Amino acid sequence: MKINRLFFTFVIFSILNAGIQAQELSETPETTTPAYTLEVLLTETEMNHPELRKLQEEYRRSILDLKDAWWSLGPTVDLQASGTYMVNPPVGAMYINADDIINSISWNGQRPRNSGQRIKVFDGMENTLYNFELTLTQPIFTWGKITNAIKLYDQVSKIKQTQISQQTEQLKTELETRLISLYYLSKILEIIDEEDLYTARMVEVSENAEKAGMLIHQDVVDAKIQAKELEIAKQDLLEQMNDQLLELSRITGIQALTLNDINYDFVPELVSSFDSLIQTNPTELEAEVLSGNQSSIKMLTQLENVSKTAEKISRGYENWKPDIALQMSSGYSGSRFPLLEPNWLRKDDYSVNISIGIKATIWDGGKKVRDVSRKVSDVETAKINKLDARSTISKTFNSQWNAAQVCKMKIEYQELKIESASAKIDQKQKMYESGYGSETDVLSAKIERCNAQIEKEKQALAKAVACLTIEYLRK
Repeated sequence: MKINRLFFTFVIFSILNAGIQAQELSETPETTTPAYTLEVLLTETEMNHPELRKLQEEYRRSILDLKDAWWSLGPTVDLQASGTYMVNPPVGAMYINADDIINSISWNGQRPRNSGQRIKVFDGMENTLYNFELTLTQPIFTWGKITNAIKLYDQVSKIKQTQISQQTEQLKTELETRLISLYYLSKILEIIDEEDLYTARMVEVSENAEKAGMLIHQDVVDAKIQAKELEIAKQDLLEQMNDQLLELSRITGIQALTLNDINYDFVPELVSSFDSLIQTNPTELEAEVLSGNQSSIKMLTQLENVSKTAEKISRGYENWKPDIALQMSSGYSGSRFPLLEPNWLRKDDYSVNISIGIKATIWDGGKKVRDVSRKVSDVETAKINKLDARSTISKTFNSQWNAAQVCKMKIEYQELKIESASAKIDQKQKMYESGYGSETDVLSAKIERCNAQIEKEKQALAKAVACLTIEYLRK
């Protein structure tokens, strides 16, 4: 009975506790998933972008290649070992006839009688045969081929680092461009939604006016065309926004990314930096873009250095340039396992050798000379690529700089149009309220202002893209 009472009390306490916990959970406000900031999206991009991950793996392999090149300065140690069991050894037991020995001796007295006895002088090879050879090869002089190879692999590794930095900056620029595009496209969408209300009202007012005989049918059709054009523009805008979201999902690896998932708090600061950028002296800015610290030019300089190092290596392979190496070897070949079986040294079956080797190409039909010529051509090609890249970067910079300046002027122009349209709206509204104007005049002025606002946001987006391109060229 006491046990049942305790069990009943425990059940009641559990129910009350569960109810209290459920009440606390119900009173806790729902937490929304935080939006993705620029830093979070950039981190996700660096972790998930396939091209960047490939470059990181290539850099790791280049480090391994560099270590291999460093170890080429040291000796190479090779071991060869074999153990053989011979069922029928090639050399059997050896015997000597005792009578042959007796007959070969000049006796002074009576010669012993022939006995026909055979004497074993060699037991034959044993069934086991062990062979061991340890060889050490140390390069002594190679005309700089090894040291230049180390330098070459080090240069290649640094190029991989530059490529990673360049790819990271490129992804950051692409990410910022797509995010700021979504920001401005969203603002344009809001303006289009507002303008859609005006065009819909314009169609309604035009139809009523046509029924009242105040407008002809052509005016109604024009209003409907304007509304349809706005509908098409809105659909195109939604397609652009969807494409931007899909590209963001691709480069970041975040699936099902939506507009509400993105935090645009970084945009005002970024736009402010654009205003500061276009106030900079373009000559100084171009000099910075074309400096050796710019990633593209830096990488081309590194490639030029790689070509020069490869030329030095090829010159080390020219005819009549011998490579010198030291080789030391020790070996054992016998029927007893060394160090373990007894009497393994009884036949002195081990050897120690020290050798100096020289290897040189005397004549190969001029192949080595042509290889050097190819490397010299590669160096010249690298120089030409560097000059061409500087020209291309300079052209791109000036083009984007001019585009940013033009966009700035167009934004100022649209701001004036917006100011004028706003004043016109106030004027038309007062005339409409006083009975001297029509509602269509007010709606037309509002539509005109919306169009100017849309054009302003388009120019702001174009200016942002141009400034982001210039910022990328600086890195």
